[in-house]
Amino acid sequence: MKISFENKVALVTGAGSGLGLATVRAFAEAGASVVLADWHEESVRSAAKKLTVQGYKALAIRCDVSNESEVEDMVRNTIATFGRSTRPTIMPACKTSSRRLLIQPARTTTG
Repeated sequence: MKISFENKVALVTGAGSGLGLATVRAFAEAGASVVLADWHEESVRSAAKKLTVQGYKALAIRCDVSNESEVEDMVRNTIATFGRSTRPTIMPACKTSSRRLLIQPARTTTG
């Protein structure tokens, strides 16, 4: 079964390498515009450049998700680049740079 994410935006933290990067690639291959966020700026910029060269829509953002103002800037930059969804999906978990796992129930908000 193939799932399409055409006209969707996927923002993935920890996207500079490993599972985060693999997640970004899967979203991009499924048609999503992707935002790669990671505290290691060089790795996300390099990964985003590779995706763009391959024809995908990608944005790299340096972000330490344990810093609230950086997370707010990340979301602002994402919206400024790709627009705002009327029904954003909130992903259930993200790993912070301090190695804690923050888990919230997945939900869809109405705009």
